[in-house]
Amino acid sequence: MAEFQEDMLFKNVSDEDAGILLDIIGKKSKKTKVWTKELRHIDPTNYKPDLILELDDENLILEFQSTVVNDNFSRRAHSYVAITDQNKNNDKEVNLSVLSTAENSKIVQYKYNKLNVFSYEIEGLNNLNGEEIINNVKNKLKNRKKPNGKDIILLSLVPLSNKGNNIVEYIYRVIRILFKLKDLTISQKDLAFGIMLLTTDKFVEDSLERNIICDLLGGRMSLIHEYGENKYKDGKDEGIEQGIEQGIEKIILDLLKSGDKPEEIAEKTSVSLEKIIEIKNKNNL
Repeated sequence: MAEFQEDMLFKNVSDEDAGILLDIIGKKSKKTKVWTKELRHIDPTNYKPDLILELDDENLILEFQSTVVNDNFSRRAHSYVAITDQNKNNDKEVNLSVLSTAENSKIVQYKYNKLNVFSYEIEGLNNLNGEEIINNVKNKLKNRKKPNGKDIILLSLVPLSNKGNNIVEYIYRVIRILFKLKDLTISQKDLAFGIMLLTTDKFVEDSLERNIICDLLGGRMSLIHEYGENKYKDGKDEGIEQGIEQGIEKIILDLLKSGDKPEEIAEKTSVSLEKIIEIKNKNNL
């Protein structure tokens, strides 16, 4: 994930909105503090937890998962807990919970040597209905009602609920709706966009597609240049320029196909309205 995105991830999430996420997974805490410094790499090859919260009686690591956990995941999760425990600045225990759309709620026990067992919770979210969540928010917008915090956080979890099928399509659908929510608080936007960035970073396999989506969520267009440079390796200026042009067109087409109007795309991407209309007409949209 781009450095500016990782450094800013969940930085402005309020206790109230973090509490809504806890409520969705069935956990309660009077106080909730979001840790951000721990998201930076202590070990770049291994340590990269999704979200860490300081609660009343524990430090809780949350991991978003759309596939069944295995021993490789358990080994990585065990390192998250060990390193967080070593670097915590309080006397609370460290636990890990997996927000999974692939499994029911249960306790996983991973034996890593003959004397010790690492245990963690899976909080099953496989009952989430992505289409129902999307339609609920769209209907509220249509009826000029403001979606509440839980609506927004559930919406950001929709791509995960798709269990890996057409996840890119669902990401674009959710991004389109999020961009239409003009009254998001800084905290709500930070949490929803953060979940979307994590989902994209972890589950979108194509690196170019992943960079484009992260770029949209990050509110800038500079990574399109990377698309051009990777598309044409020969180093010729005209090749790179053509690649950049194709990168821009791909983003515009994805947004047009998801239902965005040219004026809305121009506002969020800084591409001229004339250029967007040209792409729209060229592709008979």
